[in-house]
Amino acid sequence: MLLTGPVQSGKTRFLTGIVSELAAHGVGLTGFLSPAAFEDGRHIGYDLRLLGGEKTVPFIRRSGEPGWEKVGPFYLIPEALARARRLIRESRERDLLIVDEVGPLEIDGGGLWSALQTALAGASRRCLLVVRDSCLEALRAKLGDRPAAVFRPADPAARASLLLEITGTPEARLPEPVGKAEERSGKHVE
Repeated sequence: MLLTGPVQSGKTRFLTGIVSELAAHGVGLTGFLSPAAFEDGRHIGYDLRLLGGEKTVPFIRRSGEPGWEKVGPFYLIPEALARARRLIRESRERDLLIVDEVGPLEIDGGGLWSALQTALAGASRRCLLVVRDSCLEALRAKLGDRPAAVFRPADPAARASLLLEITGTPEARLPEPVGKAEERSGKHVE
């Protein structure tokens, strides 16, 4: 699955809501989101928000060191890039792998691409890749004949369609969030 839209169009914000809903319903998720990072109201880069533990670490910044991978005005912090690659490679095949985002660096074979190639080699691997619309066709070409449904947050039906694609169940019939059935029955839930 590919989630696409222009740069700074709300792809990560849209996906954050989807991830929260899926996690609440017990869907296995692995991967990360890359929310924008600000300092004193100024956009300084992007963070790496790991799914599951919800830990956030600096990932991409406007300043960096010689030898760091760079895309446009941004540098990838090597330790965070290594962590993202490891997370992708070690993800469980039964979980939905979410990668926010695949951009020009990956299209050119850098950044996360080597780890993604490994993960995508699994025939039954389910992935949700965030990609800016200017890179969409290039990514589709890199994916070859692998089928990929495309979703756009600006589409009013995107949320429901994406939830249906991921769960196979219309959103109105998603199972109750984890813990809610026990709560209703009066059982104690930790």
